[in-house]
Amino acid sequence: MNITFIETELFAIRYSISLATQLQNIRKIIVITNAILVAKQIFDLSVYPYQLHSITISSNLRGFFNEDLS
Repeated sequence: MNITFIETELFAIRYSISLATQLQNIRKIIVITNAILVAKQIFDLSVYPYQLHSITISSNLRGFFNEDLS
């Protein structure tokens, strides 16, 4: 099984955002990465191999922003 750079970066972003959205009193999430092209894939609507990471990240962020509006 080969794990690509793109998959590891997306997983790291996914895991970090998941943890951040579970913490109390968080008002901002700042993602620092040296892989900006990978980070842009989070919001890519086309089908690609690691789309599950993007879907999970988007879902976590949606919940975070909706909670902040309450």
